[in-house]
Amino acid sequence: MAKKTKSLARNPEHEPAQLLSAISEKEKSILLAAVELIGERGVDGATTAEIARRADVTEKTLFRYFPSKKDLIRRVLFPMVLDTGLAKQWGVLERILKTHAPTLKSWCSAAMAEELAMVRRNEAFARVATIELLKNEEMREAISGLWLKLVWQPMLDGLKEMRAKGEIRKDVDLEVLGRAIHCLHVGYFLTRTVFAPGRRWNDEDQIEKMVDLLARGATR
Repeated sequence: MAKKTKSLARNPEHEPAQLLSAISEKEKSILLAAVELIGERGVDGATTAEIARRADVTEKTLFRYFPSKKDLIRRVLFPMVLDTGLAKQWGVLERILKTHAPTLKSWCSAAMAEELAMVRRNEAFARVATIELLKNEEMREAISGLWLKLVWQPMLDGLKEMRAKGEIRKDVDLEVLGRAIHCLHVGYFLTRTVFAPGRRWNDEDQIEKMVDLLARGATR
């Protein structure tokens, strides 16, 4: 099992598929139980004993598949963050760009709405994964390069296309605009799911107003 963990560390892009292709039914049960419990209690509160109990295996069996709790948490969190937080994030933006002739405002609004829809499918786990990403240096290092590749550079390319079509003013620094867009997305996500998850949110209205303010500064 140590070899598999090492391989995952070198190839984080492969982890979503590896999470879904568990070696056995027992391993799959352990992974699903871990996802459920981490969403409920966070990483620290999800003990291996309770994960094993929910998976209907012994703790000894759990450690046969995952030599340490760190290995198990990594196997659960990395694929989730990569699959929903990176690969799908740009996939959504790219699809909107290719299937429409969007304005900057409609592009940002549609992307944020789609991302929140993904988060709502497992909001508790998304919140925990985000918090862990903020404090887990290993996870940040593994993901930062992929973020540049899957989100940041494609987003800049999309903004360049918009500017070439006259949607964005020529004097706008696209890197600054890209950071503003990304901060809006991440900031709203953190506020919505981490800092004030219990507040009543009208996401559609909030997104519309925030994106409108952003777009007014970048468009004609």
